[in-house]
Amino acid sequence: MTYDSFDLKVQKRGSVGRSIDMTRYRGYDELRHDLACMFGIQGQLEDPYRTEWKLVYMDHENDILLVGDDPWEEFVTCVQSIRILSSAEVQQMSLDGELANIPPQAQACSGTDNGNMWYDDTSTGSFHR
Repeated sequence: MTYDSFDLKVQKRGSVGRSIDMTRYRGYDELRHDLACMFGIQGQLEDPYRTEWKLVYMDHENDILLVGDDPWEEFVTCVQSIRILSSAEVQQMSLDGELANIPPQAQACSGTDNGNMWYDDTSTGSFHR
């Protein structure tokens, strides 16, 4: 599947935000690898279930979901921005009802309607593969 080029904002607390071209990626493995390198956390994003860092994204409905829960093609069509959060932040969002806590096979670009913990850092850099 081919997509038109589009830049996507990626943020991590304590770091300068970056912009990536999503059309350069063919799957979650490449995306996780580049984001880990970009933010200096190499080897910490590859296993989304065993890490202190989690990737979440905001979709076109402003829902906040875990990266990797949807098929890649579906993810690419609905992702609006990506955030790298600590496991504690993700857990707190789940407890507050701000992050869908749905098994991966049941989730499809939807979740809860509340993005209070989505931090807005307007400084961006650029990263190109």
